[in-house]
Amino acid sequence: MILSLIVFILKGIFMKLPFAILGLSFIPQRWTNAITKKDRPFFIEQVLRLLLSAIVLFLVIDIMLVDFTVPAFFSSFAFILGLILIIDSRMYVYSIRESSTSRRNRKKNEGTNQLNTPWNVHFNSLLGGVLIAAWVVMLFYHITFAGDLHGLAKVDKKNELEEVQDIKTMPLVTVKMADAKGDAAINKIQNASYFTEGEYRLTNINSELAYTSPIEMDGFFKAGRAEYTPGYNLISAVSTDKGASTVQGKMLYAPSQYLDHDLERTIRKAYPKKIIHDSYLEPNEDGKPYFVASVGHYLKYRSGSVVDGVVLVNPENGDTKYYPLGKEPKWVDRTFTLETALEYWTYWGKYVHGWKNQSLIGAKKDVLIPNEDNMQVTFNEKGELIYVVDFTRAKSKGNSKTLVGYGVFNAKTGEMTYYKGVTSVLTGKEAKSNANASEFLSKYPGWKATNGIFYTIYGAPTYVIPVTKGSKFQGVAIVYANSDNPQVVFGKTKDEAFRNYKKLIASLGKVSGVTPQKGFEMKEIKGKVTRINDANLPNGYVFYLIVEGNGKRFTVDPGVNALSDIVLTKEGDRVVLKVMDMDEDVVPVDQFNNLDLPKQ
Repeated sequence: MILSLIVFILKGIFMKLPFAILGLSFIPQRWTNAITKKDRPFFIEQVLRLLLSAIVLFLVIDIMLVDFTVPAFFSSFAFILGLILIIDSRMYVYSIRESSTSRRNRKKNEGTNQLNTPWNVHFNSLLGGVLIAAWVVMLFYHITFAGDLHGLAKVDKKNELEEVQDIKTMPLVTVKMADAKGDAAINKIQNASYFTEGEYRLTNINSELAYTSPIEMDGFFKAGRAEYTPGYNLISAVSTDKGASTVQGKMLYAPSQYLDHDLERTIRKAYPKKIIHDSYLEPNEDGKPYFVASVGHYLKYRSGSVVDGVVLVNPENGDTKYYPLGKEPKWVDRTFTLETALEYWTYWGKYVHGWKNQSLIGAKKDVLIPNEDNMQVTFNEKGELIYVVDFTRAKSKGNSKTLVGYGVFNAKTGEMTYYKGVTSVLTGKEAKSNANASEFLSKYPGWKATNGIFYTIYGAPTYVIPVTKGSKFQGVAIVYANSDNPQVVFGKTKDEAFRNYKKLIASLGKVSGVTPQKGFEMKEIKGKVTRINDANLPNGYVFYLIVEGNGKRFTVDPGVNALSDIVLTKEGDRVVLKVMDMDEDVVPVDQFNNLDLPKQ
């Protein structure tokens, strides 16, 4: 591995030598004088400059992997080249003064020397100054086309958030929880000390929401021993009970690989002019892993990320294939990265009336601020990956505690929807704070609410927040996010939490501006038990039963009534159930009574 690294470095530097001549002196007089006088230090200086320039080129092109475009090279080298030209000119002037004037009369003849300086030396200095000035100016160039940046975001505005129809697929596993599960899975791999987890990303695999993470090399020397990584970790994003499974596979190309097997270096070689926005691992429908890289160009100079498509990399052999936007395989979940989505929302909210409007002297009219600390990844009802973010108004002091709107960005299509009818609703930060301060969490030291995702559930503004202790799941906090009357409920399971939330919404009624939907009223179900069974779940026993004449399946938590009531129930018994039915197939029971049991 050390030999391969040395060869890689030497080859990279040697290949840059033809272009490194730009680091040599551009003043002919210096070369003429040096040749005439056999000035050995001058030639040593040029050799060192050539090598240093080659090393800089190697670092920028082969290590930093800058794209091969004119703006990229200008932003990387213009400042350095400008310094070289200015320093080279000053060195020539200094050498002429040293050689033509004695120390005693140098001061007297200084003006004469200045007049005799060749024009090309002055031009060198001028060109160097222009390059540096242009480089500095281009740092602020983006403010001149703020309106164009704002136009990158094609936003559809709506007044009301869409109601969540299916809570079953709602992701509850956090990245921290996934990381802990993945770490345990890697311990089971042969030579586990060679490897570590990569970045965890949400994906939809055959309608199952999951985290995927490439198994990565744990350092340079271990990469030399392992040669390839053994696959990727797959973790359910919905079930908090399932552990990680390792999908075996031979991956020679990965983000943590080195030299020519480095993922980004592989993409750069195949597509030298593409801007690589981000890359992540995603398996296809058959579970075969691919790395998907979002690629494109900049709107102008080095600002405004435009997505042109994706590059798929086969990690087994390094084969790459480019797909234009909209032509990618159906199983690819994201063509736009989270960073690109945040960038577009920022341009849209910040530059709504141009740059001056949001500058230090601007009025900040209609400026909206996306909360980048609470930008979350989830899925919509169609199973499409979306980025969701809340917006607050621009304030000169402090942070706003309520929303003015909510943004949804489709990661596959780039479609952006802004819901402007969100008023008197807590921000994600405030909802998390309310959850942590609630009576439910305060009872248990170490239990903390994580970042929640905002939804409209049961017609109410809602944050669903996983609760953890360290990296272990403890339950779900659901925050009714009306800023005038915030409420928090908790459940050790998702079903329990949403059952409690239904009760809360039903109890609030129109007092807090929520009109309970059909099904929030308590129903009474009477009939004979035709089938009953229990299931030993991680959080305890749950009883399932079917009542004659009713197509629903009912669940009874032993905590609803005395444990003996449900344990002693058998098929044929007459029961009375009280439920809050929201058209679910499986309905939790709030009150249970067996009419055939002897009364105490």
